[in-house]
Amino acid sequence: MRTSSGRILTSHAGSLPRPDALIEANRAREAGETADEGSYNSVLRQSVGDIVRHQRELGIDIPGDGELGKATTQRINYGPWWRYSFLRMSGLAPGSLTLYELPPRQSGPDQVVLTSFADRRDRTRFAAAYADPASGITTGPRPPSPVCTGSLTYTGQQAIAADIANFKTALAAAGVDEGFMTAVAPGSAYRIPNTITRVTRSSSTPGPTRSARSTRRSSMPGWSCSSTIRRSPIIGTWSIPSRV
Repeated sequence: MRTSSGRILTSHAGSLPRPDALIEANRAREAGETADEGSYNSVLRQSVGDIVRHQRELGIDIPGDGELGKATTQRINYGPWWRYSFLRMSGLAPGSLTLYELPPRQSGPDQVVLTSFADRRDRTRFAAAYADPASGITTGPRPPSPVCTGSLTYTGQQAIAADIANFKTALAAAGVDEGFMTAVAPGSAYRIPNTITRVTRSSSTPGPTRSARSTRRSSMPGWSCSSTIRRSPIIGTWSIPSRV
């Protein structure tokens, strides 16, 4: 990682506005209007190259890829920062409720929980701003949240490899030695509902039939299936996976 004793190196948070060509490519791909992945990937590579070069021209010392590989159909949309992960994990299934429709939850003295988006104080007081697509803080369309239905396994190796390759090509073309990429933290997905049925086995009554002593099915939001998450080559800020 670069260091400087003479001045503060400049960077930014991560997500940058998408160019019009990429927005249209994302829209057509999402709508199923095209199956030409080669053409889409070409637009994505060009967009990443342009945005890295633009950051260099503006004097950004450590540019990012703008999170352009996290598809969105709007120039500014703060939803893809975590929704992209849904497409790179197994063990998730489409749900029926959005994060705004999930029931409110209250924390207790010995249990801190995240409530639904609609119940958050900032979302309540500034609802108009969050709903305004031109406000700069919108999270865009509100699709239903996925539901955890099984063991979580990372399946996005090919997608992250493409993101890294596009970014490295862009850095080399812009003459930049170092850049950064971002990844959503597991805790950010805490609100995803969990519908796994757990079975507790009794050592005194072995066997597939009689061993099921108790079951517990949870439909409340929570990442309680996190104990099944396996190590995976997800990149994090300032890091590149050793295996892609």
